[in-house]
Amino acid sequence: MGKTDKQPVVREDLYQFRFLSEASLSPAGAWAAYVVNRADKEDNGYHSSVWAVNTETGENRLLAERGEAKSPVWLTDETLLFASGREKEKEKDGAQTCTTRYYEIRVNGGEAKEAMTVPAKADKLKSLGDGLWLVAATADETEDEASGQEQADAAPGQDQADASAEWGSSDVPADWQHASVLGQDYEIFEELPFRFNGKGVINRKRPALYIFSEADGSLTRITPKYLETVSYDVSPDKRLVAFSGPCYESIRPTESALYLYDCKTQTTKKLVDENRHNTDHVCFLGNDTIFYTGTTRERMGKNPRFYRYDLGTGTIKELPFPDAEIGNSVGSDAKFGAGRSMVWCEETKRLYLTKTSWGDSRLFAMDQDGNWEPVSREAGAVTGFDMKVLPGTGKKKFVLSAMRGQHLVELYLLDPETGVEKKLTDFNDAYLDSHTVSAPESFRYAGKNGYEMEGYVIKPVNYEPGKKYPAVFEIHGGPKGVSGSVFFHEFQCLASAGYFVFYGNPRGSDGRGEKYADITEVFGTEDFADLMELFDETLRRYPDIDEAHVGICGGSYGGFMCNWMAGHTDRFAAAVSQRSISNYFTKCLYTDIGFYANWLQMGAYPWEDFDKVWSMSPLKAAENAKMPLLLIQSDEDFRCYMGEAFQMFSAVKRQGTDTRMVLFHGENHELSRSGKPENRMTRLRELMGWFERYLK
Repeated sequence: MGKTDKQPVVREDLYQFRFLSEASLSPAGAWAAYVVNRADKEDNGYHSSVWAVNTETGENRLLAERGEAKSPVWLTDETLLFASGREKEKEKDGAQTCTTRYYEIRVNGGEAKEAMTVPAKADKLKSLGDGLWLVAATADETEDEASGQEQADAAPGQDQADASAEWGSSDVPADWQHASVLGQDYEIFEELPFRFNGKGVINRKRPALYIFSEADGSLTRITPKYLETVSYDVSPDKRLVAFSGPCYESIRPTESALYLYDCKTQTTKKLVDENRHNTDHVCFLGNDTIFYTGTTRERMGKNPRFYRYDLGTGTIKELPFPDAEIGNSVGSDAKFGAGRSMVWCEETKRLYLTKTSWGDSRLFAMDQDGNWEPVSREAGAVTGFDMKVLPGTGKKKFVLSAMRGQHLVELYLLDPETGVEKKLTDFNDAYLDSHTVSAPESFRYAGKNGYEMEGYVIKPVNYEPGKKYPAVFEIHGGPKGVSGSVFFHEFQCLASAGYFVFYGNPRGSDGRGEKYADITEVFGTEDFADLMELFDETLRRYPDIDEAHVGICGGSYGGFMCNWMAGHTDRFAAAVSQRSISNYFTKCLYTDIGFYANWLQMGAYPWEDFDKVWSMSPLKAAENAKMPLLLIQSDEDFRCYMGEAFQMFSAVKRQGTDTRMVLFHGENHELSRSGKPENRMTRLRELMGWFERYLK
């Protein structure tokens, strides 16, 4: 690779990154709006702004940045709405309610003007026409019950507010003045899951759909009580709303139903029963047909089946099985925010969607009979997109938010005929021009498992052939995720510090079909064998890796595998296990999805087959762990709760092995991807410091 005058990639570069998301085309396709997020060192958080780019000239314009501008929605070819943060407003009775303010702005200049205020913490808006909007927000199913309970708790014949007014604030009984506050002093758990990673306590809370009226400011719920909205869409004529999700009051089921709401008659009916499968992605294919996915959950790694529901006849047609998930599963710690993964085009009669294949995610088109054809061709990751057919010309226009080569997410204009992509933004170009980024090299080999396998290697910056280097073997999460060729901040920091970095996608990973992804009941066996074979193959192809100084590193499932390797091999010099799993007995019972997902992975609950569950728990072999082990954990990680790391720490530490645990307060499972910037810096410092100690 040779010497370079460019700067190395370091932890603090996070503050120079710009993260693009939420790309959407104006009705005529002349402009594309998008959101830019950045990490801020001063307030240790993230700031967002709304931009627009002219898809013909490439001119980019900053539209709004004050008040954390986000969630742009096009009104006309030249005007759009955007949300400007969320505010809490105090009502007369002292209760706190959340509102979301929306502003209107023109792309050709002018000040933003307030358009409306939604009396809820709104996540998304979809126009229903005539001043009506479909709003996604969280419903608290206990509000009516709590109101009634407060009345019951007051003195007979009067409520608490009346008593306070009669006695005066200083005369109110002490136990009323200092009553415990739900959510502040205590919590009540009545269902599974009772909390969720990144959301906190979700007991009796449901993502719901509402209709908001600009005319009177009213907000009317259209989804049934206790229904958790998973996916939804509005018909092209704006009359119908289709939505899916499970409805429960005690234990969240793995199956869910498909519903239809008629805005004209204001009625809801169930189209597909919840006992059939887990209904997920929902999209109208015109006004009379609904596309949806349905997944059965009897095995780990199952991919959804695709269905078409005819509203006129009530018939369901199963489409050819694509053996793939919808969306992008390529992992990276250098993206922030989301984008569309599915768009229907009435003019072309095609459903456009993203899916992952091997280590890349691309854009595809599917007709109403389930026939597929590729749209994008470049390697990397499509993180979101939008498309329009231009009026009068019939020409298709696609805008992608994507990671190409070693670029962070930028916007691209895609020519669907040639596959050529024109870069529309350059927010991260100056950074990449001034820093040395080592591009991954990929290779394939015939695996002992009968599959063609793939590996990736990043050479150290300023690599000199013939010189020995330490290395870090990175293991992705999921297990149904994938690692690919896209920019990964952690990997580049390690390469800049003088390490080889290598990784791959063992069985259990996405992008190769559900059979490849299914490792039910064999966690720690088939996947472990694949990873060890990848280790040997990488050493064979890259002899400058110092075999005696190779470390392992991973998070979530990757953390599980690091804990597993700690007790099952002595070939590595050190391990960094993040947001990990050590004991499937406890993982099953105190994490947000453990009560059903771990049964899928293990093939049994602990009380059904003790030996099977224990055999796949890294804690069983922790007494054999001799490699130095660093555990990185967050105390609000409800996906892999901190008890997992504590158990592994205690078990390995008592063996006399050098063990260290770093626990971050107020962070969750997403620490490395969206945690507080300074905590992300500290995480990388601890990780690299551990490898500096034991690999160099």
